[in-house]
Amino acid sequence: MHQKPVVFITGGAGGIGAACAERLQSTFHVAIGDHDGFVAQTAAQLVGGSGFECDVTSVASVANCVERIEADHGPIAALVTLAGVIQERHFAPEAFEQADWDKVMNVNCRGTWICCREVGARMARRGSGSIVTVSSIAGHRSWPTHAYGPSKAAVMSMTQNLAVEWGRSGVRVNSISPGFTKTRRVEELEISRGQSNDMLIRQTALGRWIRPEEVASATAFLLSEEASGITGIDLPVDAGWLSAVNWTGVGAGVVPEARAISA
Repeated sequence: MHQKPVVFITGGAGGIGAACAERLQSTFHVAIGDHDGFVAQTAAQLVGGSGFECDVTSVASVANCVERIEADHGPIAALVTLAGVIQERHFAPEAFEQADWDKVMNVNCRGTWICCREVGARMARRGSGSIVTVSSIAGHRSWPTHAYGPSKAAVMSMTQNLAVEWGRSGVRVNSISPGFTKTRRVEELEISRGQSNDMLIRQTALGRWIRPEEVASATAFLLSEEASGITGIDLPVDAGWLSAVNWTGVGAGVVPEARAISA
């Protein structure tokens, strides 16, 4: 057993997940779950943690993974549900294959539910714990992804429900909504499509990408005692995109450029 409390990060092997693992390693023993056990173990070694094979869409796989983590390292004190898939293309509803829609919903929505239920119920019985689910700014607005956006909106609703369900049992449940985050996968998509996402960045208040480390810092805050009075919220980490996007769509309106302001 470890003296540090245990945090279980699903999808913690790369991108935002790896940044969360790095950020949380000083406070927690990090247990990383991934559908590829070798990938999970390799990523966990980088932060002195433990890696486990875990298919978040399978009740049996999640239950087995959680059982192994707690048997080897002690009770899970914190959970971050980062396992997810993105919808890489926009399809008209009539052209969107049902199997592809199901895959996005199964991982993002069903997977989050299964992990929260399995870990959160244990936390509630023990009387303490903190969960951070991962939504997206795509869950806040109409978005040309008929599976991804709805799956993330469902995560936000689920988070609020669970926060109330388990609140009196000492368990806090919050979500974060990353904006346009510069991960390796995003860079690969830009290259494969031969196009830049700079237009999206111009729609943010800060005029820049979000770094994975910034999402990790927000996650660490919500898991910490500093956020002990916060539950049932969604925290956008989006460089102000949700606030600024309408400015770019009204006539000649644009997000103001940086300028000196005299006293």
